[in-house]
Amino acid sequence: MERKVCLLLSCILILACFTLVGCGKKYEPVNQPEETPIVNEINLESTYDESASHKSDYEVIDGDIADFLSYNYQNQSMYIAGLKVFEEFGTSNEGFVSISTDENVLTFGIIKATGSVTGAVDGPSVYFKMDLDTNKVTDKEFEPAPNYAELGITEFIKHSKEVIELTDERMVEIGKYFDRLIQEIEKN
Repeated sequence: MERKVCLLLSCILILACFTLVGCGKKYEPVNQPEETPIVNEINLESTYDESASHKSDYEVIDGDIADFLSYNYQNQSMYIAGLKVFEEFGTSNEGFVSISTDENVLTFGIIKATGSVTGAVDGPSVYFKMDLDTNKVTDKEFEPAPNYAELGITEFIKHSKEVIELTDERMVEIGKYFDRLIQEIEKN
């Protein structure tokens, strides 16, 4: 129960951060991947946590998709830590995916870890909403990492104001990937 409360609080904290920093300046991206990885096949890991088998959560620890993935069947939301399948976000990251069935909209948000100012995950963040009927991005935000030079944290200075800016096509690819993943989880 304590773990679920911690996960829920983490998701709420992430959503609150995205909401509070929604009006920032747009910065040029620091680096774009030279080649976009193509994710054709979704491999659901077989390390399903039996302790969560009461149809409220589906959890995978150290899987092919992420270091930790938890899907809540009731609210169709997913918490992700250490997402591995999209290199733009590195391997140290934290985020969420949710689907609003009323609007048929997928919401995705992730923060790439570049250092820690507050003890939480700090770095550039990506947030977008995608209409699942039209596969169009309806809202997007790219927030920069903190200015570590101003904060006096020199070990992370190379990541100061780093931004991950994605094309609409890439966001649709990511959205479709998670839509298919959630459909697979729901089927099982």
